[in-house]
Amino acid sequence: MASTYHDQFLAPTTPSGDRIATLSDADSVLPIEAHQMVRALERAFGPVFNVIDCASGQVLRPAANALPVDVFKRLAICEQIVQRGRPEVLDDISPLLLMGVPLPATASGCQLLAIATFVTQAVGSASEIVAAAHELEVDAEQTLRWAQTQTVWPAHAVQEVSAAIAEKTALQQTAVQLKRQLADISSHLLMTFEEITLLHRLTEHLSIAKSVTDLCSLSVNWLSDVIPAKSVAIWFESMGDLHEPHTLEHGAAGRALLIAQGDCPLQQREFGQFMERLGPRVPTEPVVLNRGATSSPTWFYPEVREIISVPIRDGNRLFGWLLALNHTGVGDVTNSEAEFGTVEACLMASVATILGIHCGNIALYHEQSEFFSSVVRALTSAIDAKDPYTCGHSDRVARLSVALARQLGCDTNDLNTIYLSGLLHDIGKIGIDDTVLRKPGALTPEEFEHIKTHPDLGCRILDGVKQLDKVLPVVRHHHEAWNGKGYPVGLKEEECPFLARIVAVADSIDAMSSDRPYRKGMSDEKLDGILRDGAGQQWDPKIVDAVFQVRDELRRIGQLDRKPLSLDVDNWQAELATLETAP
Repeated sequence: MASTYHDQFLAPTTPSGDRIATLSDADSVLPIEAHQMVRALERAFGPVFNVIDCASGQVLRPAANALPVDVFKRLAICEQIVQRGRPEVLDDISPLLLMGVPLPATASGCQLLAIATFVTQAVGSASEIVAAAHELEVDAEQTLRWAQTQTVWPAHAVQEVSAAIAEKTALQQTAVQLKRQLADISSHLLMTFEEITLLHRLTEHLSIAKSVTDLCSLSVNWLSDVIPAKSVAIWFESMGDLHEPHTLEHGAAGRALLIAQGDCPLQQREFGQFMERLGPRVPTEPVVLNRGATSSPTWFYPEVREIISVPIRDGNRLFGWLLALNHTGVGDVTNSEAEFGTVEACLMASVATILGIHCGNIALYHEQSEFFSSVVRALTSAIDAKDPYTCGHSDRVARLSVALARQLGCDTNDLNTIYLSGLLHDIGKIGIDDTVLRKPGALTPEEFEHIKTHPDLGCRILDGVKQLDKVLPVVRHHHEAWNGKGYPVGLKEEECPFLARIVAVADSIDAMSSDRPYRKGMSDEKLDGILRDGAGQQWDPKIVDAVFQVRDELRRIGQLDRKPLSLDVDNWQAELATLETAP
């Protein structure tokens, strides 16, 4: 029922099977893709591969150093291997293995298979190989001489390497095809200034920080000026992988989303069934339908008369579809000649590719960000597990530090850095002896010296993690003092990094205000007095001033028990504000 421009749109201009490589000798009969794959196999294994046509049994390319095995009686299984499209073992008679690797299909339909015999165990005498030679119908002495010149390949290694080469070759050929398609698309785009401008404007807006919905809205608006369609739309079946803030705020992360420009003939609730009924190729291929298909009595959506559907995907991940619906040059006359064609489909495919890559980058970025967040949370949990009496200390210090840093005018990057630094500032305590760390009373001088090693231990634990490079100075120097009497280096005043001076104050506030098994937390009045007395001695006076400017906020942070927040401070400021204003 449905017709497509699949051949014109996706296939190269010249069918691959008709392009014969300019090669010498037997190689000249192979299509270039098949020749390239055989060469890849021989680079890995050596010149041992024959190439046969499975339909006729004809050897198209004899190997220079192959065992003369008659594969004619195995043609049936050879055809099955080619149809399945993956390397497989034809015969495994130890110590010989007969391997078949399908070669790329040709336009004329030839079924080509590369076949080679491998030695899977070292052979010392004819008796070790006679059974295998008999099965393969080759002379045992000849087989022995041949086997003793061959590299021994374990059976599993032959299969794995063959599969890897086949996969790599397929990817390379796909890449070549995609490059040809892009070249064809570019040639069409050069004809239309509006099309070039559209793509240029779209790529200018590519950024990890750019919302997917914002970029899609721009795309449909710009395409509607170029594509002769009554409506241009993008439909996402689910936004769950894309972490769109505005959809998450309304609890709609897993719901469908329609972004449309113009007179869209379908409602959002109809798109799921509509795309499903377009056929099984819709998730993977561009589809173009015109009146020749939609005038059929069995066409299921009479209000849709022309359509271009292009999947928005990145690799194997399908995000949604870009669609053009109803040609503007078509009226109600069924036999109108105005219709969508390859030029429009190519342009939409280019846009869909850009959107798919952007969606894939967004999804990958969030996956990596969530993984990194999980690692940081695990490290924080490890600190809490090491010293249960200070459980939650790192999280509170992180939030206190953010509140102070924001008051002191730090930008978003510094806020994110100081939040991470607060979470990890005591990570070095993992290396401190439990009896010292959990001692309920005063420490001996030796024990205190041991405790003082935890900033350097923390740096060594985190060193090498690129995302934490800016955190290391804070972890190392959060116990320095304004008067230079801190540790581990004894930095004085502004010699100590600014963010470390902030964390030092936040750390002290939480340590003094928290309960311990051997004492109750200080009252606010006593803590405030110590902070004022220590300004200019223990702590940076400007940071102590900032404490009293946001003192109520800091108290609420210390009192509220919150769930873990994102490592991106911008994502939890609203939540923090809501909690801090709660009665």
